[in-house]
Amino acid sequence: MLCQTGSEADLNRPNFVCEPKYDGTRVIAIKEKGGVVRLHNRHLIDYTVRLPEIVEEVKAIPGSFVLDGEVVWINPETGREEFTPCQRRCSTEFPDPYLRMRYPLTYMVFDLIKVNGNMIVDKPYWKRKTLLRALLAKGREERVKFVPYRRDVEKAWQEAVADNREGLILKDFNSRYELGVRSWSWLKIKNWRTEECLVVGYCPSSKGRQFGSLVLANPKDGTFRGCVGSGFNDYEMARIWQILQSSPEIPKPYPEAEVGEPYIAVKTDLKVLVKYYETTDKGHLRHPVFVKIL
Repeated sequence: MLCQTGSEADLNRPNFVCEPKYDGTRVIAIKEKGGVVRLHNRHLIDYTVRLPEIVEEVKAIPGSFVLDGEVVWINPETGREEFTPCQRRCSTEFPDPYLRMRYPLTYMVFDLIKVNGNMIVDKPYWKRKTLLRALLAKGREERVKFVPYRRDVEKAWQEAVADNREGLILKDFNSRYELGVRSWSWLKIKNWRTEECLVVGYCPSSKGRQFGSLVLANPKDGTFRGCVGSGFNDYEMARIWQILQSSPEIPKPYPEAEVGEPYIAVKTDLKVLVKYYETTDKGHLRHPVFVKIL
């Protein structure tokens, strides 16, 4: 079951509760009657060998079941999830003792699909949550944790924004689990940040557009902030393209390996406002989206 994209206007929807939005990797955990445990992501890529600490703890929970949740790495110094270490663990096909020790993962479980041979997808959200809490309470609860819900949605949102958290997932209290569906019963509300950036170049487009993405820099110190390739309408694309074409080409301030693709550097005074999730450990904006020309 997948989320639709919501907005702050959805925070006061009747009969909706909320859960934290985690910055990790979606994982389904399956424990069969014989005790065999399998993990896979939402694209059915097998993660069983990659996440042995999660397998061990899922195996310790009595019974057979199918869990749905998010695997995250929580920085012990900040108490926050960080995506890059989680991505490193999940993309490493064979166990790496160093990575496992350096970045132990936690499985934040938010739903229960099947238990003791019975599919429970038609039971309401609140009932599945009750069954899930009771099931996980029988395990160690060290690396596999129950995700609670909150009814005070607007207060939870204010706290998420004040603490620079990812956002919230809103869920219909009486909804069923819709297998393979992007449902309006689950809404993701993202806590977007915004930043003013200087355009210092562009990446050519392979889709027939004037440009593929804009290369962004911090206006104060010139550090590379990433590339933005979405959010433009036709008028904005044309206007920006006109500025880029009339701007002199300059030596590339950043290696193409850092930018991630070939690009053309230009000298402009063009500044744009972008929204983004967070910054990576290299200081790049994650999932930037163009908002407007400044």
